[in-house]
Amino acid sequence: MKVRAIMVPVKELTVLKPTDTAKEAVELIDQNGFLSLPVADGKKFVGFLSKQFIYDTFFKEDHPSMEEFLSRPVITFIHNRVEPVTPDLMVEEAADIFFNKNVRFIPVVDANDQFMGIVTQKALFGVITKIYGLKRTKISIYTDDFKGVLSRIAEIISKNDGNIKNIALIDTEVMGLQEISIRLDTKDPDRIVKRLEEKGFKVREYAK
Repeated sequence: MKVRAIMVPVKELTVLKPTDTAKEAVELIDQNGFLSLPVADGKKFVGFLSKQFIYDTFFKEDHPSMEEFLSRPVITFIHNRVEPVTPDLMVEEAADIFFNKNVRFIPVVDANDQFMGIVTQKALFGVITKIYGLKRTKISIYTDDFKGVLSRIAEIISKNDGNIKNIALIDTEVMGLQEISIRLDTKDPDRIVKRLEEKGFKVREYAK
């Protein structure tokens, strides 16, 4: 899946202009319950601004009054510039950006560098939840020999009236063990777990 599928389009966003004052920015953030807001100059993404950064700057610098300080334009507070991505970026790559960088959202731009929207952590977690099917039965199996194992597992589940909806392979980084996490639909999960164990599989986790 590409980020264009989960992107919040710019028309649905509250966007600051570089010339807006810090006071206007704080009011918008407070009124809408945001943590930060994107800043765009026309159709070009500039950066993002958080209320926390505005106040941190005030207390770090010497200013005669808060009112005067908040009259400064938003452009003077832009920080932690986020590198925009294209709408064709895969969601896995977006997840890697969130994991490795301290960002609240990822800006999306088109081939002409025009601001299209943002990818939020909430949207990304929604995809992950949907993919993993958290309301379905979960069976986790540990194995040190993945080759040929998956087909045997699938056969056992199928023969016992189970329907696999998702499979994820996770490297446990312990003694070469791989975790095979399976989400499935079944009316009798206990029977499937029993059959797997009878065939020598190590079922380490099991949630109905």
